[in-house]
Parts: sequence; C-alpha cells; structure tokens
Amino acid sequence: MDSIVKAFSISFLLRSVFSGIFFVISYYVALHNSLEFSEIKESNMLFGLLVALFAGVSAYGIHRSLLYPWIEYWFDSDRGKDWRKRMPFISSSTIGTLQWRWDSGADVTRLDPEQINRINEHLNVWGDLIHLQYTSAICIGLGAIVGEIIVPSRLSPYWPLIALAGLFILAAFVSNWRHHSVLDRFRNPTRHIPK
Repeated sequence: MDSIVKAFSISFLLRSVFSGIFFVISYYVALHNSLEFSEIKESNMLFGLLVALFAGVSAYGIHRSLLYPWIEYWFDSDRGKDWRKRMPFISSSTIGTLQWRWDSGADVTRLDPEQINRINEHLNVWGDLIHLQYTSAICIGLGAIVGEIIVPSRLSPYWPLIALAGLFILAAFVSNWRHHSVLDRFRNPTRHIPK
C-alpha cells in the first residue's frame, strides 16, 4: 500500500489534474463547437475535476508506457548524443550556475552521495515538468478525439488547441534536450571542462 501512496503523491495528482483540465477543455470544444465556456455550470466543476484527474493520470500512463520510450531511445542513441554535443541548447555557464545553485558550488567531479541526492532531486523535478508538458499535449488530443467520437462530423475550432498542443510538445522536447545535456555534463564532467 505504501508504494501506491508514493506513486500517487500529491504533486503527481496536481500535475495530473493540470494536464487533465486540457482534456476537459478540448472535449468541451469538440462537443459544443465553441471556445465559449460561459455555459459551464458550477455543479459540473467537481465532476470536471474528477474527469480531469482520471484523464491526466491516464494520459501520463500512455505517455510513459507507449510514447516516451521512443523519445528516450532517440535521446540515448548515438545520433541523439552526437546532436547534443553539437547543439546542447544550454550553455556551459548555465549548467555551472545550475550546479552551483543546486549544491552550493559543488565540484561535479568529486560529489559525495548527499550532494548527488540533492542534484538528483532537482533533475527529477525538471523531468516531472517535462512529462507534464507532454501529458498536457496528449490530453488536448485525447479530449478532441473523444469529443469527435461522441458528436461526429462537427467542425470545431481546433486550431488554438492544436497550436497549444504543438507548443507543449515543442517546449517539452527542447526542455528534454536541455535536461539530457545537463545529465551528459554531470555523468561525464571531465569531458566538458574547458581547456
């Protein structure tokens, strides 16, 4: 039971609700062919939050189980590593600043286990935010698909939602790229020390 409680921490549930709200909005747009939300009744808010939680947790599971392994494969491939060496999307100065902020200027070549744990906590939070962005994009897509299935053949104003989903995917991918560049530096610090 403890492992279930840890898996569904408060922060995970809040992230899931945040992503799931995009499912509810996208579903509403597909169902009502409108971006006008004034018709939503307060009595539906609690139900909407429960649906958002369910959708967010489900989308996170789909993302981590089916989609992210392919993204992870690319980032860990020789081509992905080579591209990150050429274009890390984060400067050495910024990585050094992050390292200093995360562990009061620790030398990454001589970290003790406590320092490594503190740095890992920050990297984990960063990773959670990356997955939040991917999951939010998935929720937008799933909400639109479910809405179209329930009320087919209606032309909905999807372009703002498609743009938002695209923005989430792009932001997640760039942040993921930067995250891996920082990990590369921490895993092999001597390779990145300027001569």
